[in-house]
Amino acid sequence: MSRFALALAAVAAVVAPAAANGRLAATSTIHFRTGHETDIVAGMTFGLVTSHDGGATWQWMCEDAIGYGGLYDPIYGYGSSGTLFATTFSGLKASRDGCTFGPLAPGSDFASTDELGPDGTYYYGQSMPAASLIYKSTDDGVTFGSGVSPPNGKPNDWWQSIRVAPSDVQRVYLFGYRFAPDTTKTFLLYKSTDAGATYTPISTTGLVTSPSSAIEVAAIDRTNPDIVYAHVTQANGMMEHGLYRSADAGAHWTPLYTISDRAFAFVARANGDLILGTVLGGVFVSHDAGVTWTALAGAPHVNCLAENSAHEVWACTQNYSVPAGPASDGAGIMKTTDGVTWTPVLRYEDITQPVACAAGTPQHDSCQVDTWCGLKAQLGITSTALDCSGAQDQPPGIEAPILHPPRSGGCCDAGGEAPTGGLLTALVLGLAWWRRPARGKHP
Repeated sequence: MSRFALALAAVAAVVAPAAANGRLAATSTIHFRTGHETDIVAGMTFGLVTSHDGGATWQWMCEDAIGYGGLYDPIYGYGSSGTLFATTFSGLKASRDGCTFGPLAPGSDFASTDELGPDGTYYYGQSMPAASLIYKSTDDGVTFGSGVSPPNGKPNDWWQSIRVAPSDVQRVYLFGYRFAPDTTKTFLLYKSTDAGATYTPISTTGLVTSPSSAIEVAAIDRTNPDIVYAHVTQANGMMEHGLYRSADAGAHWTPLYTISDRAFAFVARANGDLILGTVLGGVFVSHDAGVTWTALAGAPHVNCLAENSAHEVWACTQNYSVPAGPASDGAGIMKTTDGVTWTPVLRYEDITQPVACAAGTPQHDSCQVDTWCGLKAQLGITSTALDCSGAQDQPPGIEAPILHPPRSGGCCDAGGEAPTGGLLTALVLGLAWWRRPARGKHP
């Protein structure tokens, strides 16, 4: 059996119990529906929550309904039609009715990354022993063209991230890496100027990496497709993150910021500001393209960042206190327009109910009765939408939170750590060096 197959088997063994991941409750990603941003989905360590009223109310879907489990967090895309895409170990899936996630072509091969462009084109990277290809769909995931292999592409190339420029849908950036038989790592950075039909290599010169690093596209400037930001993980072989900027489409890279933290989030705002967020080390803003940075006093503990068209920055934040870690921010999602005032958007205690689906669907059969009641008990959910008085507790496997009240004004202390979007098991990282580390995601 190949190293890839052994590792994938190990992953399957780890993630098989879909409700037994044992993680602290946390938010990992936030996505707004393209063109209809009152519709929002947020990835959680305990499934997915959705809102159709701009975050006023939230409903929950469990991991079984989406088709994944364990320590994996899907990467989502939320199209203008309402289609919700999700990467899982059993292939790409999509929900068009808000209840059922079905498989998409080209089949059940694992997708390492995806991207929904501003024009609705959906890209995903397939990293497999037979071929590591980039696929795209221009019809809401109904059909996919033939996969494209970048120059000198090889099987088992791992695609870390793919991003489309907001101002030019022809410009696509693709970052990944490759391991040689001696485990030497080669970083693979490409760009496309023809909407992914062809790719050309770009430079890694100036990016400080270690053998444990991955390089991902942190963001692309909202108005200039040549300005791209790169995030280097584990730059010193440990928790150090490096942020870089290129003003010439990846020909040259300039370092902007280095910080050690378990989580790293970044957003390039429409007004030109850059915001960098962490769980341990604070939140920072730059008004001059990253030349200087200012700490945002009183900011929450940040695990992800996303900006919507209303110029609100939404953040994954700390809903509960963590043992020997950060204090509660009072909400699992918060938002700001100025970086000074942060408004709670979602408290886990206020989740209203599970998404209502027909009998026979995983959401109904696995989520809507006992699993919901277990989640309600663990997270302190106060909703009485469903009667749990006679339900047997079957919690979804998350660690019970510490239900400390939020600090005054929703402020918080630095320190500790929180789970991050895209986190995979140490077992998989050890057996399959091709796996990606934790990554953030953007709207």
